[in-house]
Amino acid sequence: MLAIVVAMGSMLLSAAGLISILPPSAPQLAALAPDSTQAQPLDSAQLAAAPAAIDSVTMVASIQGKAIFENNCAQCHAINEVVVGPALKDVHTRRSIAWLVPWVRNSSKMVASGDEYAVKIFNQYQKQQMPSFQLSEAEIKSIMAYIEVESTLTAYNNTTGPLPYPR
Repeated sequence: MLAIVVAMGSMLLSAAGLISILPPSAPQLAALAPDSTQAQPLDSAQLAAAPAAIDSVTMVASIQGKAIFENNCAQCHAINEVVVGPALKDVHTRRSIAWLVPWVRNSSKMVASGDEYAVKIFNQYQKQQMPSFQLSEAEIKSIMAYIEVESTLTAYNNTTGPLPYPR
């Protein structure tokens, strides 16, 4: 509940122009040096690697999606690591939401239907069956928003080190 209140407040403040929940513009970017309190400007490689802007709707959905992910998916999946199932980083770029929704709801049904990618994943992970989830399309989309945000931030973090703005 608190996360929703914070997200809604952030959206309202952002809409009023009082804060920005998007990554800062290039002139605003500065990272603290690890052994100093002096701000150090980012170099051109760090600026080029900065994540694309994440809109406030995606950000709010990702907050909701994180809770759903942690309660339903995190036992078998991580964003960057294979756990029982595959790492989910950038899954939203590999598969459409039209494919992902039925997959999350009932992967066994997709495997049984002969869906080529579903069968490939099933076989690649030792025929481990993902449980079916009774999640709404909106809930699955919020999980995908969470994965998208985490994928973007992880890509930036892996390239340049710690984020230059609060996460």
